[in-house]
Amino acid sequence: MRSGCGSWPACGGFVTWPRVVLSVASRLTEEIFVPLDRLALPRNPASALADGPAATALSEAGLGVVRSQFPALAREHSGRPFVYLDGPGGTQVPRPTIAAMTAYLERSNANHEGAFATSEESDAMLSEVHAAAADYIGAADPAEIVFGQNMTTLTFAMSRAFGRTLKPGDEIVVTRLDHDANVAPWLALEEERGIRVRWVEIRQDDCTLDLEGLERTLGPRTRLVAVGLASNAVGTLNPVRRIVEMAHSVGALTYVDAVHAAPHLAVDVAALGTDFLVCSPYKFFGPHLGMLYGRRELLEGLAAYKVRPAANEPPGKWETGTLAGESLAGLLATFGYLEWLGETFGAAGVCDGRGAAAESGGARRERLRAAMAVVGATERVLARRALTALSSVPGLRLRGIVDPNRMAERVPTFAFTLGGRSPREIATELGRLGIAVWDGDYYAYELIRTLGLAESGGMVRVGFVHYNTAAEIDRLIEALSGIAGRGQ
Repeated sequence: MRSGCGSWPACGGFVTWPRVVLSVASRLTEEIFVPLDRLALPRNPASALADGPAATALSEAGLGVVRSQFPALAREHSGRPFVYLDGPGGTQVPRPTIAAMTAYLERSNANHEGAFATSEESDAMLSEVHAAAADYIGAADPAEIVFGQNMTTLTFAMSRAFGRTLKPGDEIVVTRLDHDANVAPWLALEEERGIRVRWVEIRQDDCTLDLEGLERTLGPRTRLVAVGLASNAVGTLNPVRRIVEMAHSVGALTYVDAVHAAPHLAVDVAALGTDFLVCSPYKFFGPHLGMLYGRRELLEGLAAYKVRPAANEPPGKWETGTLAGESLAGLLATFGYLEWLGETFGAAGVCDGRGAAAESGGARRERLRAAMAVVGATERVLARRALTALSSVPGLRLRGIVDPNRMAERVPTFAFTLGGRSPREIATELGRLGIAVWDGDYYAYELIRTLGLAESGGMVRVGFVHYNTAAEIDRLIEALSGIAGRGQ
């Protein structure tokens, strides 16, 4: 597999996507899936996160190549580039993803397990996307990957199934920091099963979890701890490996919401040690889908709510109804895009026709880890600039970790209030200027209420991913400074 150069002077070439991506986009047959070595990566069992190979941030030229692969980034508003800072609610998608979805619908749109060509092609794609997803999150077995409509739907399905195993008096632990999709499904079991839900509070000064409080909530009746890897509201990275160890010490399972972490870092379920983990491909440059990992023995042992003819083995027993084949074809191409990113820029952010992963002849998992290392390095530069710039706006108050020396404890998602203006007013004014941001509680229902901000409209949230630029940060700050000046 060749690495490609971007169409910029230092290389004088053009983007060459990995063969698997080009094949998905052109013809969805079982021939397109290039055999890749299944090379297991060494893991650090003491680490909660798998950072992957060392990398540097994308250069300005490299970032230009990356941005050229996202058609949405060419959109303009009143003659200026539209600024997408709404990534926490869903990222934009690269060209191969769009092409693969179209190709699937044009050539291989068929239901599962038919005795004809289009169904066989579709099944081959489904098999490969399960394998690619397993590589993306470090799962050992593609059967441990379950796809569904979204993370919320998958979590409600799993909570109902897990609820069948509970008795009155059993306990589930949730947190005030989490998205409500990792809270409400477990709260529902209180009424249905007579269990007790216990809460982990936050430290309001930096929006981090009270781990001492968590330790006090754990006991012999604890059956599951539900926790987020990263806060979708304020960007806090939770010490999930430590939390998993605490839960396992009392015999409880863990259910980790990695929706907000997956676009920013290499998630490794084996390094985390978690029993379940969920994420959303549309938050990491893919189509609208949900994705769940569960240890195989748990997926096999729990009774799924399903129709009788459906498979009795994972993942099929959990993938209720017909999957969205076009979206899964798009997701496979998204993984291919990330492979290209890792293969091309994974050594030092220089496009020399061969990346670190290509040099070592590594497998897909290595390329994906290399990609997320590039993503992390690029985002750290953006995060430092954004933190400094946002802190300079008069009347703006950031929530969460704001110490520049603690940037490793957060992802580049920032939430704030601005004196004298409601979050919706600010978001509306920014929208008129062609800058997309979110306002409200973004389903971080408990956090916003704990901070006492629900009645005033929550906060404004801006999020950065690897295709964002320093110039976009500058435009945001210019706009916010203007709003702040008019509000005084």
